Amino acid sequence: SNTIARVVLGALSQKLNRLFLYNTCLVICGITMAVSNFFQPMMAAIFGVDCTLAVVSATLIPALNSSAVTVIEPVISNTTSWACDPYVGQLIYVNCYGVTSAAYVLLTTLVLADLLGADKFTNAFGLLLLFQGVATFIGPPIVGFMFDAFGTYNEGFILMGSMISLSGLMLYPVPCIMTMLATKDKQPEEMELLEEPS
Repeated sequence: SNTIARVVLGALSQKLNRLFLYNTCLVICGITMAVSNFFQPMMAAIFGVDCTLAVVSATLIPALNSSAVTVIEPVISNTTSWACDPYVGQLIYVNCYGVTSAAYVLLTTLVLADLLGADKFTNAFGLLLLFQGVATFIGPPIVGFMFDAFGTYNEGFILMGSMISLSGLMLYPVPCIMTMLATKDKQPEEMELLEEPS
């Protein structure tokens, strides 16, 4: 999905506003990451399917000195819907993530060049890579600490997905800010022209 999305988004970026496309894909990417572990329960609730899958059975494992160990085995009957299959939820997540993360990889350099121009592109790209490196360095330990505290990765996915969505949301006002700054820069020039004697 990522490779096909790069081609499609590349064509779309020639027709649509690149910054808007980039921001929207980042927001969708973050939302899908935040709810990635909840796609299957959401599908079951939407389609009204009861997904009682767990059946408890006692099993003897000889390697553990024949002690009784309780094992929870997922049992999917013929009557259970596809909405109960957690793999379907993960399939939806990976495809959404693949498509929307393609925009990030494809459009980052184009958006930077559009916003800052060729003269500031090198420094801006270097700073972008610095912050990506810091996030890559500190993100996994933070999620690891969250797993130790909560016993699940759900909170880590929610936090990291929220951060990705926030990074897309904070870029939506950029065109307004750039327009405001451009008109602010023009005003002193216009005042100088008005003050010059004719």
